[in-house]
Amino acid sequence: MNIRHAEVKDAAQIAEVQVKSWQASYKELVNSNYLAEMSINERTLRWKEWLLQGPSHTVLVLEYDPKEICGFISGGRIRSDHPYDSEIYAFYLLKEVQRKGFGTKLIKKFSHHLVNQGKKSMVVWVLRDNPAKKAYISLGGKKIDEELITIGNQKLSEECYAWRDMSLILD
Repeated sequence: MNIRHAEVKDAAQIAEVQVKSWQASYKELVNSNYLAEMSINERTLRWKEWLLQGPSHTVLVLEYDPKEICGFISGGRIRSDHPYDSEIYAFYLLKEVQRKGFGTKLIKKFSHHLVNQGKKSMVVWVLRDNPAKKAYISLGGKKIDEELITIGNQKLSEECYAWRDMSLILD
């Protein structure tokens, strides 16, 4: 297992992980038509743009086998009005590497990177019915907010978990 900073050339593999992860992990939560219509090509274009944003947007990838990306985490400055200074924007692992401790290693490495940049606190938004939110809770994340979002033509509840002191994730 290897965790490293993403490069623009990783965009297609990151997009593939995101789409496959959504299709496997959200099949009971998100409308099946929406999941089926997700496009790796469209996501690849968006990831190329995001990866060109530079240091304001951090993306780390997880390689299980050399050169084979099986997960990623991305984030940067907070996008909401909450009194925290950073946010996880996206965090996905392929189904076959979930529940093996890789996600915990990835979020710890990501948090360490943000702490080294002078960040102290962090939030993440997660679908309320997503069982993966247990990982955030086990790492000390506290629920601070909830809102309704629209995915496709579906309204879903999303919860915000936060860490006032990101260094606690590193322990």
